[in-house]
Amino acid sequence: MAVATDRQLGDILVEQGVISPLQLDEALQRQRLTGDMLGRLLVRMGYCEEQDVVEALAVQNGMERVDISKLKINQDVIRKVPADVAKFYNIIPVRETNGVLVVAMADPLNLRILDDLRQILGCEVRGAVSNQADVANAWKNNYSFEGESIQDMLVDLQEKVGSGALTLEELGMQEVVSDVDNLVELAQQPEIIKIVNLVFLEAVQKRASDIHFETYEEHFRIRIRVDGVLHEIVNPPKALAIALVSRVKVICNMDIGERRLPQDARINLKVGDTEIDVRVSTLPTLFGENVVMRILDKTAVKIDVTRLGLSEDTLHKVENVISKPNGIFLVTGPTGSGKTTTLYACLNELNKVEVKIITTEDPVELQIDRLIQCQVHEEVGLTFAACLRSILRQDPDIIMVGEIRDLETAQIAVESSLTGHLVLSTLHTNSAPETITRLLDMNVEPFLITASLEAIMAQRLVRILCRHCREKYTPTEDEKDELGLPRSYRENPKLKMFKPKGCPACDYVGYMGRSGLFELMIIDGQLADMILDRAMSHELRRYARKHQGMRTLREEGIIKCVQGVTSVDEIIAHTDQYDD
Repeated sequence: MAVATDRQLGDILVEQGVISPLQLDEALQRQRLTGDMLGRLLVRMGYCEEQDVVEALAVQNGMERVDISKLKINQDVIRKVPADVAKFYNIIPVRETNGVLVVAMADPLNLRILDDLRQILGCEVRGAVSNQADVANAWKNNYSFEGESIQDMLVDLQEKVGSGALTLEELGMQEVVSDVDNLVELAQQPEIIKIVNLVFLEAVQKRASDIHFETYEEHFRIRIRVDGVLHEIVNPPKALAIALVSRVKVICNMDIGERRLPQDARINLKVGDTEIDVRVSTLPTLFGENVVMRILDKTAVKIDVTRLGLSEDTLHKVENVISKPNGIFLVTGPTGSGKTTTLYACLNELNKVEVKIITTEDPVELQIDRLIQCQVHEEVGLTFAACLRSILRQDPDIIMVGEIRDLETAQIAVESSLTGHLVLSTLHTNSAPETITRLLDMNVEPFLITASLEAIMAQRLVRILCRHCREKYTPTEDEKDELGLPRSYRENPKLKMFKPKGCPACDYVGYMGRSGLFELMIIDGQLADMILDRAMSHELRRYARKHQGMRTLREEGIIKCVQGVTSVDEIIAHTDQYDD
């Protein structure tokens, strides 16, 4: 058995042949100047990988290294850990000695994993150092069968309840949760840990954006939102509600005993080999607490404007707008239409070493390298407007305001653009032309709008048809009428569109992923004159369509229908038809 050592991290890395003594000396000299952690410095200097540092730290803490790619693991040992548990925690059992189960870990410094495994497996567990690739391959080789489902887990629970091995009271009835100690004990029940883990695993595998725990008078259900649509995944017994909610609170370091007030938390989880940020919100209701967990996909941090679904000409116009030294670029649409993702993509495009970018958001959705991000706290007076005033004293080049909610924020955004800053922000309006009407309603003066505003882009998200099973068909006359198809499409006898069918690849939904629809209106001289005259939104729309070639959201949708990207139902559900 390996024991902890007093050897320094650098010496261990030299012994393992990862770095040379000369490289260690250079890093130590730099460490004396910067005060930074040695491991982080070595990675930054390109002398080793992050996994090398993790393994060396684990060895320093007394964990043995195992090469599971060369081990033949006994199937009796494999059966000690269910497939879903091994997948969730990214571990592989390698041997059992004197009642102690040794597991190879892809993340050996996460000691919480060992605590959870002891609870779930009911035995002593010791960690060993491995790496992500070897653990993933070993899981595929040793767990070729299907992992346990939540439904299987609930059936097992019901059998235990029926046999008397467990009682409903032990699983969370009101009588046994009068104090915090009982709640913590409930949250540590192996069955409860496994159910919550399986929910996270299924959510990540199905690309869910949200997980909902919903408590009603007679029942309890868990739903996930995939591509903007909620799907029910399981209905656990109502008796499990308190225990499952308590488990989530334990993971999030929330106050487990407070069930009368809403709580919010943010955590970082590793589900299998996927790292996710989770924003958790609890809400006390008439029949118990509801929990919503927003899964923030870290890959969205690296998204660029070319992957949003913009047509080539619209993309070119957007790039021209955000390359300007000053002005305001507004992205509009309802909640959940992808506005923040679009702004992040624009910021990624602009995130160069020679510019300073500061954002003010409520809340900060994703953390982006080399961006200064500020969280709004209205309860202590830090509103968008107050934050924006302070940001202007920080010498920024580009500012992102999460949302323009009131006249004060709008006026400061305008002043910022007029003093040489590029300002990106969002607004809740249905179309690009209606944004002008909304700003006028907020009492922003027309001359300030025309002096500062560069462009407005309205957007929606529509589901993408599954490429494996979509079906080509000829649209009916009713569908053509409802879509408002232009004559050029109507008179084409070869016109075909696509509809969803469902297959294993898309989980029988018919859709996989989402794409944006965009309506971009550039504020040119003529439009500026119309705004000064307080023209109606339909007049602005008519001009932009005729003289700028602007396509409405519905027209963009029709193009994507004909291209086979999405379906008629999706376009009708998310866009309006204008007759002007």
